[in-house]
Amino acid sequence: MNRSRVLPLAAVSLTTAAALLLTGCGGDDSGSADKSKDKAAGSDAKKQESAGAETGGADGADQAPEVDRPAMKFPKDMNMIFEKTKLSDPDQAAALNDAENYARSTVYGIIKQDPEDAAYKFYSEPKSPAAKYAKYQIDKHASGDLSLSGERRHSDAKVQPAKGGGKKGGFVVTFCSDDSKIKGKDLQSGTTFPFEPGLQNFWLWTVDMVPSKSTEGLWVAHDVVVKDKAKECQ
Repeated sequence: MNRSRVLPLAAVSLTTAAALLLTGCGGDDSGSADKSKDKAAGSDAKKQESAGAETGGADGADQAPEVDRPAMKFPKDMNMIFEKTKLSDPDQAAALNDAENYARSTVYGIIKQDPEDAAYKFYSEPKSPAAKYAKYQIDKHASGDLSLSGERRHSDAKVQPAKGGGKKGGFVVTFCSDDSKIKGKDLQSGTTFPFEPGLQNFWLWTVDMVPSKSTEGLWVAHDVVVKDKAKECQ
């Protein structure tokens, strides 16, 4: 697991705690399409912004079978914004949509302070590196009584076939996230603290998505690498 900027949360001040929130931690590189070294090629993406804690995703994903999904209702002080991406292939669109749901569910688990929250488990393959990543992030924040508020933007989404190729082999989804408008929240004192401006607020996500073995139309994260200080996302 590739970790960056991870320190014991309980042992740090609020000033340094901001650097710990949503730290990058990737799973094993095996099974991934060269991870952050590859900039996945997109499919003629037309983009427009879609704001809101439960909105966003790829155009074309609505062609997939309807899936009974867990609700993720964020508080009013936390907004997740995903730049909408136009994809002509419905499988790619569905994979992108659920990769974004996976990222959303990780933040939702932090907000809920629940390392066993159902949402991230729904959007990740059981016992996979991606499931372990989400649980790790949620657990580290919950153990330090740290949460999030503000606005997080996701952009520049791209999808390409994984090494296996096509739907059965899955897809590699990449996108950027911008935490420059995020604030950390100390749940014991109620104090919020902004992140310091700079490159450390920009992250490049690479998520290996595979079809769910139990739910038709659902795509789940198998592996994830989150690269910190991503200049390509600034």
